[in-house]
Amino acid sequence: MQREKLPYSKDIENHIRKCINGGVGLKDMLLSMQHLQFAPGATSTLYKIYGPFIAQCKAELNGSVGRKVIEQALDGDFKSQELFLRSKAGWSPTQTVETTEAVDEDLDDTAINTLMGLLGKLEE
Repeated sequence: MQREKLPYSKDIENHIRKCINGGVGLKDMLLSMQHLQFAPGATSTLYKIYGPFIAQCKAELNGSVGRKVIEQALDGDFKSQELFLRSKAGWSPTQTVETTEAVDEDLDDTAINTLMGLLGKLEE
């Protein structure tokens, strides 16, 4: 026996938007909508019917928060600058840049050579 396909519901769409904007997880979102008519009973059904809408809501929220972080970073907020650099620029405060100095081999007296010379043990 084949089940009837659940229709798309604006009430469920509004509930999804409210949950995503409130930071509610998927499991709790699904459980909290069961009182609504035509509510999906499983995550797979939720994604099958509302997947594109869920993705759109998450992208909008991420964009809003991202814009705020970037605004704060550009205004000089150090924490926002650090967050942006870590997440978008691959920066890490523990990264070190190793540099080496070019040394003229003819003028390079190592400590051992200097000490041997002072002790009179240096071979000519």
